[in-house]
Amino acid sequence: MGKKIAVVVGLLGLVLFFASGYLFAPPDSVLIKQSLTRAVDAARSGQPSPVLDKLSSKFSYGGEWANRSEIAKVIRQARPEISVLKTDPVVTGNTATIVSQVSLKVNYMGMGVDSTLPEVTIRFEKETGTKWILVPEPRWRITAVEAEALPDY
Repeated sequence: MGKKIAVVVGLLGLVLFFASGYLFAPPDSVLIKQSLTRAVDAARSGQPSPVLDKLSSKFSYGGEWANRSEIAKVIRQARPEISVLKTDPVVTGNTATIVSQVSLKVNYMGMGVDSTLPEVTIRFEKETGTKWILVPEPRWRITAVEAEALPDY
């Protein structure tokens, strides 16, 4: 009897450990805001790796697939200053959208942009990542950025 209880408690402990990434995760809206803030802060600092970590592998910019190595190059060299004024997402299942005015200041290869885009749509999708190597957890990644007159780099 004692061995059975120990086995059941051990199995429950393992299930809780592997489910902890989802069970104890903050609300989706908080995870989305954190993801966006980290990407914007890393871009401003010229650190492409944290930005690329927040972008989905199917990320598109202005309706076209975006080359990750080119994104990294622009971030490293230009250190874009991006300010998303409204960061409250509309979450629908495993997708979310932020529509906001965005201020952008960047100088890349002699081409400078200092403007405010009135309506930028940032799309997110919930994906499964891992923490502690084994524990699955939700991750919100940016799948698309769309707006009229996006700068082309």
